[in-house]
Amino acid sequence: MLSFDRRATLLAHNAGQWEGTFVRLEGQADGEAVEVERFASRLLVEDRAGTVDAALTNLTSGAVRSMRFAEPPAEMQISDAGHWSLGPDRIGAWPWVSELCLAAGERRRRAVVRLEGERLISLVVVIEARPGCSDPPPPPPWRLPAIRQAEGWLWRPCDDLEVRAASGWVELAWQPQPGQTLRLRRAYGEYGQLLPLAGTALH
Repeated sequence: MLSFDRRATLLAHNAGQWEGTFVRLEGQADGEAVEVERFASRLLVEDRAGTVDAALTNLTSGAVRSMRFAEPPAEMQISDAGHWSLGPDRIGAWPWVSELCLAAGERRRRAVVRLEGERLISLVVVIEARPGCSDPPPPPPWRLPAIRQAEGWLWRPCDDLEVRAASGWVELAWQPQPGQTLRLRRAYGEYGQLLPLAGTALH
């Protein structure tokens, strides 16, 4: 992958206001993910005097959570198309969490996956779009069976959205329109070190 400005690329595809729905699910003993909470949200991402400010408002409770940074953290992987992932720089024999985001113009999909080995602890799916671009999620409650595949597990929140995971990686795949598939994988090596984004399946 050619060198590019990570900060400018992140903002070019993700800055501004997003309206969405958060769906939080808990992993069950059989791997199924069961919805336990959902709420409408508003996310505002701005560059304020050199600081990237991301403020998420829970429109049900009114609670606001913010993240601020001058430059994207080193452990934040950003593609030249504006997709990104965030998580620990190293994993081991302990639970770990990763967030992945796929951006396609006026719409985005995010997933926050918490794993312990191959066991799903929790999954948050966020369906977002720009104001005026309606993108509602399937109705509640979600019950997502865990589908065993050759290299890991698969959960399918929507017909066009898939989350895959195994002991050393997590992946988000989305079809924003027929014939177009976006796929982002955050992967770790044999000794738990974060692998470069260039070495993952992304198109």
